[in-house]
Formats: sequence, C-alpha cells, structure tokens
Amino acid sequence: MNGNTNMRTTQQVTEITGAPAQVWGNVLVPARGTIIVKVTGDTLVGTAKTGLEKRETWIRIQNIDSVETLEAPIYALLGFGGFLAFSALGAFSNSSVLGLILLVAAVAIIVYAITNKRRYLAIYSHRNAIVIFMSKSPELYQQFAMNVLALSRKLNTPSNTQSRQAQTSIQA
Repeated sequence: MNGNTNMRTTQQVTEITGAPAQVWGNVLVPARGTIIVKVTGDTLVGTAKTGLEKRETWIRIQNIDSVETLEAPIYALLGFGGFLAFSALGAFSNSSVLGLILLVAAVAIIVYAITNKRRYLAIYSHRNAIVIFMSKSPELYQQFAMNVLALSRKLNTPSNTQSRQAQTSIQA
C-alpha cells in the first residue's frame, strides 16, 4: 500500500519551477528570473524568463538521456573564505584586531558556503539540456525527475513488446 502512495505522488509532479541557469565558461550560475518546466503529453516544455528575455525549450521525452541532481557548496565563497583566513593569519603580525576581524569574516563566509548549498536539476537530451536551480524541497525535484524518466522508459518501450504483453494478458 505504501508503494502505491509513493507512485501516485511521483505521478502527480508534472511541473516544477526554479531559477534558470546561466553558463559562464564551464560554470553554471543561477540567473535572475524564473523557469517553469512541465510535462505536456510526450514533450517536456521549459519556459525561462530572465529580465527582458523569454526562452522556450521543447524536448521530446523519448530523447531524454539522463537526469542529474547536484548539491554542492558555493565554491567561490569557499575559496574567498579560505583566502581571508590566510590573510587573517598574516594580519595578526601587524594588528591583532584586524586579524581577528578577518578571521571571523572568513569563518562566517566558509560556514555560509557550506550550509547554503547550490542545488540544481539538469535534464539532458541528445542535443539540449534544461537546468533548474532548486527553490523548493529537493524531494519535489527528484519526484519530477523520476516521473520524467518513467515516462521516457514507457515511450521508448518497443510497441511489439507492449502488444505481446497485452495479448498475453488477454489470453490468460
């Protein structure tokens, strides 16, 4: 009975929202704006609105290769906090007050970078990707991903196998 409840919950998540991704070099950064990704029939539709731009992406669910979720600290802040910590050690030789202030700031930045992680969901197809930075609970995005993957598996099952299974169940 518990498995049926989870299955229903998974099937109900057909739309998610979050912050769109902006690519800077090889780094994904959340952009200002919103992205809505929803399942429409056999198509995944992504609508991103950032400032004056509106970008729409359509991906056939059959073409989805993989789905990825990532949860990681904000490495730029982590690096900056480390740099401040080493600077604080050098500042202690000149002024203990300045060194202490820098050390407290460094620890605060490092703790912030570790506790406030970047979380995103990336959906990859043969030629395209949709990346959504999570603004709600990660479980909601995982349920959506499982729903999309289950639909992809269903759509990619050969029709001969489906008709054989139907014939077998009719004959039994």
